Amino acid sequence: MDNKKTFGIIALLLFLTNIFSIKGYDSDLYRNLTKIVLCIIILYTFLHRNELKNIRIRFKKFVLCLIIIPLLGFIPAYILHGQAFFASLLGAHINLGYFFFFFLFLIKAKEQHIVKIFCILGVCWSGIELVQQFTYPTYWFATRGDTFEHSIEIRNGIYRYNVLGREFGLILLFYCFERFMHKKNKKYLLGIIIALVGIYLLATRQIIAMSIVSLFAGLLMMRKINVVSFALIAIVAAIIYANAETLFGDFIEMTESVDKDYIRFLAYEFYGITYNKGSVLAFLLGNGSPYAPSSYFQEIDNLEQWFGLYRADIGIVGMYSTFGIVYVIMILWFFIYVFRHRKFIDTYLLMYVLFMVGTSIMLHHFAYSLSNVITGCFIFYLIEININKNKRRLQNASIYEIQHRNPGIQS
Repeated sequence: MDNKKTFGIIALLLFLTNIFSIKGYDSDLYRNLTKIVLCIIILYTFLHRNELKNIRIRFKKFVLCLIIIPLLGFIPAYILHGQAFFASLLGAHINLGYFFFFFLFLIKAKEQHIVKIFCILGVCWSGIELVQQFTYPTYWFATRGDTFEHSIEIRNGIYRYNVLGREFGLILLFYCFERFMHKKNKKYLLGIIIALVGIYLLATRQIIAMSIVSLFAGLLMMRKINVVSFALIAIVAAIIYANAETLFGDFIEMTESVDKDYIRFLAYEFYGITYNKGSVLAFLLGNGSPYAPSSYFQEIDNLEQWFGLYRADIGIVGMYSTFGIVYVIMILWFFIYVFRHRKFIDTYLLMYVLFMVGTSIMLHHFAYSLSNVITGCFIFYLIEININKNKRRLQNASIYEIQHRNPGIQS
């Protein structure tokens, strides 16, 4: 990949993922520009559709379903909530971002270039989270900035800016961890530390916990569990335990204060069962994507603002409420497919998918925002070319082994 192509990918990736949630990214001008860029990518893909026909794409039907099923949400949105077709289309337009997956095939993006881009952006993301801890009340990147009613949340002494780009930090963490376990290079250890700092500064319990679980799972996948590994894990666990109050004091207090009436569990029940009112259509295709100023949008907004029932807090159940069981089945198919082909997928990607699985009950990894749609395209693409690469490698290794066992066989 030449420098111009690399720069183009970085520019598109940053722009379509809100440039680390830079101030002003949520303006009407920015949103309209992203729609224009999406239209250009879709048009480019459509004009080169014959090229795609000659490429074997494992996730082709899966990605097309991620595009089409949310768009079909206009049916229940109209029948059940009276929302007009065009409003539903605008509400679901971010799903068109999955065309970026096919765009990556057309430009023949290479795995190592993409991983390098993600790692560089991961360092930038962690750096932003760290620097802004010392610059408050001055800050430049945030999705949870100061408002007239509320200041930036402080949890465990950390300003929670919730800067977009955690996917970059996670790839940085998992890739450097895998490489360090194989090569013990100090630059990979530095990458691990930088990523962990950014993830800790997110101050989100489920992300921190699942990141650590994924790292331990990575050790098992790579068969790196030995006396030294156990010793290191024991030391880290002892340090964390001894400093739990300092490191996670507010997290522990918040967790201990949770009771059976915790609002997130009410949201699970409400959007998972009650809200559909027994509708078969809502069960299959969900309720559709709300879009202002429709009455459906106002209804969801009232449920969130007045009752604290946020679809964004309930992960895959929220996706079920919006897009239905058919969409959820597609997501489960993806996770099962990755598990079945795990021997052909590098560990850093397996750790990332494991993180997705473990946090899906609370976080959205599909169709929640244009940012996670675009980063999702890169993850799907990396997994796909990873499978092809490793299958070829294993096949070549088998052929080589057979030839050397039987010198008379010609290649």
